[in-house]
Amino acid sequence: MPAYKDLYDMVRRTIEAEMKEMEEMVERLSNEVKEAIERESCLTPLYTELKTEREAIYIIDVPYLKAETIYVRVDQQNLQLSCNDSRGFKYKLSLRIPKEFEGSEVNLTRNRGRIVLRLTKKS
Repeated sequence: MPAYKDLYDMVRRTIEAEMKEMEEMVERLSNEVKEAIERESCLTPLYTELKTEREAIYIIDVPYLKAETIYVRVDQQNLQLSCNDSRGFKYKLSLRIPKEFEGSEVNLTRNRGRIVLRLTKKS
């Protein structure tokens, strides 16, 4: 048997062992990240705040949003939103709303993974 065949097999086994070790490491780290997120119990979604003279608009980004889990509460100057996504992650967001929008009605629309909250000033 030629020497290069033995060398080829040795290199192949070494590479396969390294690949298996890397796959196990990725799996372990993925599980650790998921457990850490579950311990924190919720994530904070990204959002954008826009203000005009008549309304305050909040655009909230929640990937894979499950629409039936959206919960919004406005209490004085606090706006609280919570929802879940289809992967099982929970999202919570608490915002202080401007005083001039206190007691405003909230209009909620959603488009795919985005929630749009509009608070309109009372006339």
